[in-house]
Amino acid sequence: MELCKKVMFIVFLFALAITLSQETRALGLYGEDLETGTMGFKDVTELLLQEMRCRSIQNKQQRQINLLGNLARKLQRQVQDITQKLPHSEDEENLEEPPIFHRSANKTHTRNKRNIRSGPLPSGIASGATYTRWGRKTCPPGAELVYDGVIGGSLYTHNGGGSDLQCLPHNPQWGTYKDGFQSSAFMYGAELEIQANDPFNKVNTGRIRTLQDETPVCAVCRSINRSSQVMIPARRECPESWTQEYNGYLMSSHHGHKRSQFVCIDGAPEVNEGGTGNQNGALLYVVEAKCGSLPCPSYVDGRELTCVVCSK
Repeated sequence: MELCKKVMFIVFLFALAITLSQETRALGLYGEDLETGTMGFKDVTELLLQEMRCRSIQNKQQRQINLLGNLARKLQRQVQDITQKLPHSEDEENLEEPPIFHRSANKTHTRNKRNIRSGPLPSGIASGATYTRWGRKTCPPGAELVYDGVIGGSLYTHNGGGSDLQCLPHNPQWGTYKDGFQSSAFMYGAELEIQANDPFNKVNTGRIRTLQDETPVCAVCRSINRSSQVMIPARRECPESWTQEYNGYLMSSHHGHKRSQFVCIDGAPEVNEGGTGNQNGALLYVVEAKCGSLPCPSYVDGRELTCVVCSK
């Protein structure tokens, strides 16, 4: 019985060896010896042991590769965390992170990832919001002057034309032109229409004691290092963390005239020299609150509305 078991085991090993020889024939590993039967039991056993050792080494190497890959990814994350905590100079841009290696048994993949970082703009690229300072020809501290001019718009009785006001420069540049009126769209200068109550400070008007029929000036300004701006009606101060550019009084067209925009005229306005006289044009009136759908007593019926321009 024991002899039979040994014979059957040897037959099984030979059959297994022949199968392995067919799989490894391309590599030339003992194929011919196995098929011709010239290989002994000891040789077959040695071949099987070599196969087992080879597979054991491959499995061990694969585990080591996987372990090294995990360690590399962990170190990469630590480097990224440290880099984000370090201060960066303004001229650093478009930096690339070190390559991340993904290893498998047969291939190595490299992925480069562009580092996109928020923060100050690089040197040479300046930020800043532009706005119009209505009623003044200079800009407040912290802002630079783009240009100054006079306020213009559509005639107060015209149905058409633009409804918004423009800051027209003092020195226009002409293109192709033909003198005379061939078109039906016009630009007029603006005039201040100040009624019984004049809320404005006259510190910047020289000898002029009333602003009635005066031509208001304007300045286009750029706030340095502040990219947002807003005009807030009915307020004289800016919200917390915002910078005040200027404040004043809200003005617009008469309710019986053609509609125009609301603008914030500086509280201490300047006027254009030689602009005195009732020439009409785009007329500006101080805006007053009118109770009804407007909530009162938060607002007061007939009271002049203030305004403030803020940036951040």
